[in-house]
Amino acid sequence: MPLDEATIEELAAMYERAQRDATPVPPWREAYPGVTEDDAYAVQAALLRRRLAAGERLAGWKAGATNPGAQANFGLSQAVFAALLESGRLTDGATIPLAPLIHPRLECEVAFVLAHDLVGPGITPELALEAVAGVVPAFEVVDARTEGWNAKMPEMIADNCFQARYVLGGPPVPAAGLDLAAVEVVLSRGGGEVARATGANVLGSPTNALAWMANRMAERGLAMRAGQVVMAGSLTPLVPCAPGDAFEAVFSGLGAVRVAFV
Repeated sequence: MPLDEATIEELAAMYERAQRDATPVPPWREAYPGVTEDDAYAVQAALLRRRLAAGERLAGWKAGATNPGAQANFGLSQAVFAALLESGRLTDGATIPLAPLIHPRLECEVAFVLAHDLVGPGITPELALEAVAGVVPAFEVVDARTEGWNAKMPEMIADNCFQARYVLGGPPVPAAGLDLAAVEVVLSRGGGEVARATGANVLGSPTNALAWMANRMAERGLAMRAGQVVMAGSLTPLVPCAPGDAFEAVFSGLGAVRVAFV
């Protein structure tokens, strides 16, 4: 049975408070047997409306769970998407305070800056790239607002797919001629290598993720717009963040991005 409007708003308000107070909430999926992805996206949409009404600005979109392992871990049938807010956007070399976060983790991502609207359905990877002004290396900081990261499909999607902060490197590199599936990233912490991966970990290529998002969002009456940033999904596994951590990710052909935590 679909979640009713009152329940959707109640869950959205719960996540709004959890983020504001940096206090995790219990998982709720077992209280609503049969909850669907549609239900979870309805909560996500209600949460976004609340944040925009409070003065936040929509800056773009993100893909999540863009590999089979992540989908299996969260009980998903496919990748997911969520919003990026301007308040979460940081520049290369930023220092992020951990106090406003609960239990953050770091991901290495390829980010697109759009020159044109990207509206599905029927978007192929080739058409998706035509809408791109440039590509930048990026970090995403994700932070499940569920106790102990005990989140599955409903909690993940409803919680704006764990989005907390994102850090963009630059300057943007033109997309023409880039083989984003072959882009390699080396992530280091304090000078020591933590992870190494390629763009093929993201639905075969970050470009595939961009096209998938356009078509999936169209099913919900949504679209990506010129000037927005789109995060294509993590190349690397999630890395926990602690005070004093300083990370650098070097992407072949794209440059580097850096962030520190206090």
